[in-house]
Amino acid sequence: MRVTGIVLAAGRSTRLGRDKLSLAMPDGRALAAWSLQAALDSELEQVICVVKPEDSLAWIPENLLNSASYSYRPEAGLRIALCTDYACGMAASLHCGIKAAMEYEMEGVMILLGDQPLLRAQDINQVSSALAANRLADYAAAADSEGSKPPVAFRSHMAGHLRSLRGDEGARKILRNAKYTGIQVALPEFCFWDADTEPELKRIMDFVSESNQTN
Repeated sequence: MRVTGIVLAAGRSTRLGRDKLSLAMPDGRALAAWSLQAALDSELEQVICVVKPEDSLAWIPENLLNSASYSYRPEAGLRIALCTDYACGMAASLHCGIKAAMEYEMEGVMILLGDQPLLRAQDINQVSSALAANRLADYAAAADSEGSKPPVAFRSHMAGHLRSLRGDEGARKILRNAKYTGIQVALPEFCFWDADTEPELKRIMDFVSESNQTN
């Protein structure tokens, strides 16, 4: 199944109070670079990264940035999409990503968050495989004890519904709508950790440091 990934990285980091995308992880790479690399290492056919026009993109490793495209180019694994109206809310970033994804002959799109650095390529593959295996499902979503969460993969016919979202509405509104059929894929709790607040950021950093010590 040809699935295009959309990494949302145009947020304003208002809760954290500083740019979380470029925060240095223990290995020196930026936090959002971990999320982006996981998407690129997965079985996704293309990856579209939605960013603010003023983003310097210094958080993206040079080797990835040099090979990235800013327009439709099927052979490019990474595409940068500039969201000019990102200040209008998450839905604007979704619209930007979906518009770019529709230029490819994709059978589905997967929404990923740029601030979930502990998500792994194998987790992304599990979600896309679940959608491919359940042909009657409109979407497949990662899930923990609290229910469905990103990453979530939608079949291409759901693109119009995603583009109907407004303001700060995210894909969660669709996941909660009983008219759509979805599959849940259980993933480890740490996959969903984001860096919205300082305590949450510390939890991520501590987890990585402890994992490095045990490996």
